[in-house]
Amino acid sequence: MNELQNLFDDEVPEGCDGCSILKQSKPFHCNLDHEKVGREYDILFLADSFTYMYGEPYPFNHKEYKLIHEILPQEYKKVTSFSASVKCPKVREADMPPSNMNLCREHLYKTVVKLRPKLVFVCGNLAMKMLIKKSGIASKRGTLFPFVHDDFECTVVPLFHPYSVIIEPRHRYLFELDIRNSISRVIEKKSKSDFSYEIIDSDTKLEILEPLFTTDTPVSCDIETTGLDFKRDKIQTIAFSHESGTYTIPIDHKNSPELSPWDAIERILSNKNNMKVFQNAKFDLKFLWRYGVSAVNVWDTKVMQHLINENAPKSLSDLVNMYFPEELEEDVVS
Repeated sequence: MNELQNLFDDEVPEGCDGCSILKQSKPFHCNLDHEKVGREYDILFLADSFTYMYGEPYPFNHKEYKLIHEILPQEYKKVTSFSASVKCPKVREADMPPSNMNLCREHLYKTVVKLRPKLVFVCGNLAMKMLIKKSGIASKRGTLFPFVHDDFECTVVPLFHPYSVIIEPRHRYLFELDIRNSISRVIEKKSKSDFSYEIIDSDTKLEILEPLFTTDTPVSCDIETTGLDFKRDKIQTIAFSHESGTYTIPIDHKNSPELSPWDAIERILSNKNNMKVFQNAKFDLKFLWRYGVSAVNVWDTKVMQHLINENAPKSLSDLVNMYFPEELEEDVVS
């Protein structure tokens, strides 16, 4: 028996009968940390399983703790706790068939309910499977899931495991983003901004757009089309957003009114005093070119995001999740 095994009791912990981990050569000891909980915390980080350092169980190693503390806002460090989804040390996902998961899950639920966090970060695929019974960390990271057990409920957010962030630094950007955005949405509960738009459905209403002809503040532009082929498909609507408001102009739409908007559109996009902001600008500009309209001072949010971090996702929904998470339509995915 090695030194590590000497730390463990030979007695099988309650609720662990039938677990195949106990039959393997690796050391076993169910660290029932819920029995040691003395207070509640707002945030909980869950690792896959415990590791032992200096004879004591820790969910993360020194480098992983350091990474988390570098990212975690200072005001939340004293209200954050750490645990592991599997209570035996050095357990891999391959060691956990459904029968083992079901046994260990009861210990995990007791830990979460005792700590009563508002927000749980499950770090890694095994931790995610254990708590919310889902897999696929790469596609689910940053998503808010509900957790309900008895009379307790909280929000769970999958993260890349800190170890994978350390060995693959390109993941750090998303790791940090997921932590900060989740705290903003769940703990700080930042609310959506008030939003409304005006449909420009008459030539008289086109006068509303006149301030955009000469403004020196940015105007964002987005088009909706009948397809992807700019030579064949048509523009259905054009929308402009400015500090003065958001405006939608029907062009080739089933409810399109009789109006002549192209002079106003040309004057907005040819204004040399300000930025015109697009997402994936080349798509919109090709369609506008076919209608005889060109734009100056074009800024593309997709290109700008690439310049900030070439490894980060760049779709419009990704950018909203990164920079304006409170604006997302769905707060929690069931």
